[in-house]
Amino acid sequence: MTREEFITKNAHLFWYIKKDAIPNIGNEVLVEFIFNYGTWQDVKDLIKIIGYQELKRVYDEITDRKIGNYIPEMLDLMGRITHKYAS
Repeated sequence: MTREEFITKNAHLFWYIKKDAIPNIGNEVLVEFIFNYGTWQDVKDLIKIIGYQELKRVYDEITDRKIGNYIPEMLDLMGRITHKYAS
């Protein structure tokens, strides 16, 4: 599955983004929405598409302000995944 196909499949998760802007979302937004609102299968598919190193880059760039956008358990999960597989 390509990144574009994955975004189209999960377009319903990006409920507050204009439909014409959804195909152009960055990985930061993609990761946030999939981890917060997607299924476990969506998370696994996302990692296959962007890779562990890109997930780690997104995780490392989360600032204090952005932390509030994540469900705490999902942020913790992302940290554990990146620590184990991208270190």
